[in-house]
Amino acid sequence: MNHYRCRDEPPGVVLTRVVGYLAATLPGMSAEEAHSVLVKAGAHTRKGLRQLDDYFAARPDALIAGHSGCPAAFVRLARVLIEAGHVVSPPVCAACGRPGFSLRADPEGRVCSRCYARKQSIACARCGLAGRPAARRPEGVICYRCYARDPEAVETCAGCGRLRLPAMRQDDGRALCSSCCPRSRRVCAKCGVVGPVKVTREEGPICESCYRSPERLCGRCGRIGPIARRATENSPDLCPNCYQGVLAACSVCGRVRPCQGSRSGTFICKSCLPRRKRACCRCGRMRPVNAEWPIGPVCSTCYEHIRGRPSTCAKCGGVQPLIATDDHGQRICGPCAGVAVEYNCRRCGLGGRIYADGTCGRCVLADRLDDLLQRANGSTAPPLKPVRDALVAVEHPASIIGWLRKSASARLLAQLAAEDRPITHELLDQLPQEKSLHNVRQILVHTGVLSERLEYLERLGPWLEELLSQMPNRHARLIRPFAHWFVFRRARRASQRRPYTEAAASGARGRIRVAASFLTWLDDHHLDLQTLSQADLDRWLTSGSTPRYEVHTLLRWAANRALAPKLTVPQRSFRQPPGNLPNEHELSRQLQRCLTDEALPADIRAAGALVVLFGLPVSKAVQLTADHLTDCGQATYLTMDQQPVLIPPRLAEVLRLAASTPSRSALGRSLPGRQWLFPGFSPGRHQAPGALRPPRRPD
Repeated sequence: MNHYRCRDEPPGVVLTRVVGYLAATLPGMSAEEAHSVLVKAGAHTRKGLRQLDDYFAARPDALIAGHSGCPAAFVRLARVLIEAGHVVSPPVCAACGRPGFSLRADPEGRVCSRCYARKQSIACARCGLAGRPAARRPEGVICYRCYARDPEAVETCAGCGRLRLPAMRQDDGRALCSSCCPRSRRVCAKCGVVGPVKVTREEGPICESCYRSPERLCGRCGRIGPIARRATENSPDLCPNCYQGVLAACSVCGRVRPCQGSRSGTFICKSCLPRRKRACCRCGRMRPVNAEWPIGPVCSTCYEHIRGRPSTCAKCGGVQPLIATDDHGQRICGPCAGVAVEYNCRRCGLGGRIYADGTCGRCVLADRLDDLLQRANGSTAPPLKPVRDALVAVEHPASIIGWLRKSASARLLAQLAAEDRPITHELLDQLPQEKSLHNVRQILVHTGVLSERLEYLERLGPWLEELLSQMPNRHARLIRPFAHWFVFRRARRASQRRPYTEAAASGARGRIRVAASFLTWLDDHHLDLQTLSQADLDRWLTSGSTPRYEVHTLLRWAANRALAPKLTVPQRSFRQPPGNLPNEHELSRQLQRCLTDEALPADIRAAGALVVLFGLPVSKAVQLTADHLTDCGQATYLTMDQQPVLIPPRLAEVLRLAASTPSRSALGRSLPGRQWLFPGFSPGRHQAPGALRPPRRPD
């Protein structure tokens, strides 16, 4: 086609060219039909005809691809062609990308009425917010929000009696608001019920219950489904799972989250959005509705419960959150109920709770662990791969995602991965001895990255060096040999006879702290350890709390080395008599509950029964493994302190149940080569392989 256009060309030449373009572009259209279409659209003469001629010359694909910079004659022509049954792309809004025919001219291209009103927003003279101009009052131009409450505009509705803007008037002149206006009622083309019409399609009118949003390809997840946000010049079509709102700072909580309110400028997130309370169909409580499912309205608690526990659909057999019921009362998924909502992860395909960007919590956790534990070259540190695999396999990934976001232990793991050094106990001992470090060491031992050791005993050395760094040199020279050759030596001997517990390590640290505090007290009173008298020692003991009597270990060690005189520290008992012991009836009731109450967790029942029946200390109970349970015929023995003890059948059943129940802890139940009976308690994990002697099989 010749793209040169002369303004002096006769109208007949231009008409022939436009008719030829329509006949060549649209299949099955003759020249006579093209001329009649131009006449019907009012674009066969003068200005409209020349606008079409120039537009078709500039955009040969105008009828195939919708554009916003089109003349008014093309808008009318596209409407006529679509009504005639031709496949034509209508013009689109330059701002939101929605197709339509009620588009206004704008310097950037044609825009729809909503985008045009948004661009024409002004500062309201009453509320001060940005909005569309509605009316002019003495104080200035007001927006539609204020106009809806303006005394000069509102009237008493004849239906509801409220002061509202009139939407229509009855024959007697009384006004009706938009809520009370009678809506046209027609027969739905799908269900056949007479009701308000939601939309009119080719098959006929569709009611609100039968209406489903048109399904298209989502530009982010690639699935076919309803579109929540239509495509724009900078964004593709987005389904409800991929589009959660505009990312902005919520005006209520201040957090940057997907929000609503992009038109008004007042952003509010989903959590802060006020919702009307209704009865939840699952729990029956009056709560804000989080979702409208075929089974009815559900609150936020039941919404997360159902989505987090997908089950097998009774109709299709797929594993999905069951949000509907069939005619027989069986639970089915949304697609089987005709609801185009699938709670499937777009990456792994599993149904359940979608955590972010259309993916489940486990896939999100895997990505964040890869980012956390990667080296400088972008690969995951090989020593930490068992940690990554163990964390990805947890039962509740959302708990680990929160732990990664705000835990100091997670930041320490990232630091170890970035340093790219061999991870050993010696490396961790050089770091500040904090709780986060202890947690990381426990994770590394649990996953097999580090070997097991007497953790509570081995912690004493780094803790001592950190304590000595804060002391004067003259005190450190005395405390260091005292700790190593007296306190730590006794601790190592004790660990060879029995498991070294956290309480024992706490007692060792307490003796060292008392010794350091005693040396500081001597300096404050200008005293010396070698010239210390019994009166000075008694003054130190009586002026403080009971733990001060632990200074006898330092004085005895120093006296044996001629560093202090032999002084006497009175013996004090730290054990207080029990104030309220349960009687036999109470113990029997507690034992009966541990053996029969199935509402309690199995590990709590087993531990309680051992404590009540055998008086087994909790520190020893948490060190039991499945190997300590032995079956000899019909009898079951539990090995405690190398002695097999015959246990009642009911208790044996509870212990077996505790051993087979999945762990409630994040990292699971088993260490390499060991299966704990009570894995949720950390003391049993800090024992070296030889700390618990192998149980002896009963004769």
